[in-house]
Amino acid sequence: MIKNKSIGIFLLFLLINTAAIAQQNINKYNVLFSTPSQNETGNVPIGNGSLGSNVWVEENGDLLFYLSRNDAHSELQRLLKLGRIRISFSGNPFSTGAAYRQVLDVKNGILNIDAGKPGEKISLQIFVHANSPVMYVKGHSEKPVTVNITLENWRKTRHELNDEELASTWVYRTGVPKGADRWESPDTFLKRKDAIVWYHRNAYSCVPVHIKEQSMDEYGSLINDPLKNNTFGGYIRAKGFKSLSDTVLQATKPANDIDIRIAGYTRKTPDALTWEKEIAKVINDAPAPLLASGHTSKWWNQFWNRSWIEITGDKNEELSNYTQTYILSKYQLACQMRNDFPVRFQGGIFNVDPKYAYYATDVRQKNYSADYRFYGVNYWWQNVRFLYLPQFAQGNFDMMKPFFDFYFNQRKTFESRAQKYYKASGIYMQECITTFGLPGMGDFGLGAKEYSESYTKDIWQQGLEMSVMMLDYYHYTGDQKFLQEKALPWTRKALEFYSTRFKKDEKGKIRIFPTHGLETYWVDVVNDMPSVAGLHYVLQELTKLPKTLTTADDKKNWSAMQSALPDLPKKLDKSGNLIVDNAESYRPERSNYEAPDLYCLFPFRLYGINKPNIKEVERAYYNMPNPGRVCWYQTGIFSARLGLADEAAKDIQARSTAYLKGFRFKGYMDSPHDWKPDYDGVGNMMNTLQEMLVQCDGDKIYLFPAWPKEWDVNFKVHAFKNTIIEGIYKKGKLEQLKVFPESRRKDIEVLLLQSKN
Repeated sequence: MIKNKSIGIFLLFLLINTAAIAQQNINKYNVLFSTPSQNETGNVPIGNGSLGSNVWVEENGDLLFYLSRNDAHSELQRLLKLGRIRISFSGNPFSTGAAYRQVLDVKNGILNIDAGKPGEKISLQIFVHANSPVMYVKGHSEKPVTVNITLENWRKTRHELNDEELASTWVYRTGVPKGADRWESPDTFLKRKDAIVWYHRNAYSCVPVHIKEQSMDEYGSLINDPLKNNTFGGYIRAKGFKSLSDTVLQATKPANDIDIRIAGYTRKTPDALTWEKEIAKVINDAPAPLLASGHTSKWWNQFWNRSWIEITGDKNEELSNYTQTYILSKYQLACQMRNDFPVRFQGGIFNVDPKYAYYATDVRQKNYSADYRFYGVNYWWQNVRFLYLPQFAQGNFDMMKPFFDFYFNQRKTFESRAQKYYKASGIYMQECITTFGLPGMGDFGLGAKEYSESYTKDIWQQGLEMSVMMLDYYHYTGDQKFLQEKALPWTRKALEFYSTRFKKDEKGKIRIFPTHGLETYWVDVVNDMPSVAGLHYVLQELTKLPKTLTTADDKKNWSAMQSALPDLPKKLDKSGNLIVDNAESYRPERSNYEAPDLYCLFPFRLYGINKPNIKEVERAYYNMPNPGRVCWYQTGIFSARLGLADEAAKDIQARSTAYLKGFRFKGYMDSPHDWKPDYDGVGNMMNTLQEMLVQCDGDKIYLFPAWPKEWDVNFKVHAFKNTIIEGIYKKGKLEQLKVFPESRRKDIEVLLLQSKN
């Protein structure tokens, strides 16, 4: 919990400053089904940020759901489902032709189902408790029903992964080192007379193999192993039920009331018995359903009141779709963001059986389970950042804590790698890392002496990007403790890596070589724009901090480094105009579709609204070889920061309608590049939409910097210095503008009439 006084005042404002418009209209975006589903393509997501579930109802009379967590990592770092649960009702209230109404109430985080013939109607309420890892299925049937609960588990025997399945570990995507294990242990099922209890306990960990194969033995004590003794599973208990086997519960007699509770729990414990005792306490401490649903509704209502963007206008249906995608994306990420491990962009915890959604290799006929995903669950910086960047303007600072903590807690590993491979000090933060901070062997390279994956081998600026996000956290919250204990220590080390990794040229300037222009330019690249822009911007931001929060040595070191920085790369375009470039020098062969030249605009704000020479970047924007509007492409954010309203709107339109084909829930999005559902694409969309509405630069707040004039909007967003802005723009007029604190109103500049449509 953040204890900073200024943040406490700010959170109090969130609780007392409610807005009727947003609270009323959120219900417009509930997800309604009037028929049951055929299979898991009809699932909808629920969760509490730590425990999540895909839930669907089939016409055969069964309610089904997966149980998932962000920390259920196997021996090989696959993110395993805790299991799939099937609940069967006598009399089949969900049969074809019977009345059926299913509503995902996003405002309250609860799934409601009403079905059945008159006199046999059944009503169910399904949710994950906001304050504990317990899922509830509670309900009432007009006619007494017999209920069966079955745990469907596919991990009953030791499983040796084939070569294709190793891709779903990603750590061994190209094979395993000689003598290394490639199997996962079976789950354990406990005998209980009135409950189903099961768990997976890792029999070994692949981390020691990575330490050895990457020659990191001398630093092994600094590397955290989240896989060793990792234990995860579930506990199902239902009032008036008995066990028929270790995976089946049945009601002892037909009943009208239904009260089923399912705990999903993960912890690294010294032994299995400890885990068993702990999950038993979780289920025993679970509050009564009515109290739990009240807790859950309260949490979700407070969450929605932190911020909102609701778009309307002449094209009301299309604009309503944009709002729907925004709301359902916020909802899904909130369902996953309160775990110790950050959300995965490649499916998150809501991936399903690959026969229904897959990427890259067609595995529909391979009989793989929902434990399989081609991309594994490593963290790609380019992708995962987009899940967390939108949280700033949404005011979800509590949800950013696991993200910052995860990377910050790996810093000793990052520093060890800098020393080992480059004889440098400071933080060497790799583009793609495992849950334990090292790259997977598939990226490092079997038999390699140092990291060898071609696309990301010499990309360095990730640590600088994290520095910007940490400094922005301080700018938004004013949390000095975070600044001094995390942001500044991280940023000092990120800069130190550059000053010790790269030599200076004859002019005394740092010469960044070897390097890449992101994943796009690989050959003969010197002084890539992302690195150079990142160094300039981070140092610029550091020198603006209050002197009381930094040291004399800081000032001396930062000043010396600034004087040693190379200039931003620029060139003349075909018309003879100055334009930013990808690097000081490079060969133009391209290996991917990124725009390293525009990194001086995003993520590093050297150019932007009301800043000089913006045309140097705007020309580069219009010269982008591949201005993509999916996945990790930053086209929308670039256009928003340039004030190009129509261009930014194109991005919102494309991303808001990229629905996952064949799936009923319109919050699941497709991607041509990632496992599905895709979350960096929608994170990107949310960030773009928010930057179209508000951008911060020091004390200044720019409102409507890239907003289409025909889009009416009701909004509440967060800005630097604990500022909250709430307003209504309608038919060309800003009808309402509330600012907290009021003293910040003078710093707001409304740019609606200046945006370039």
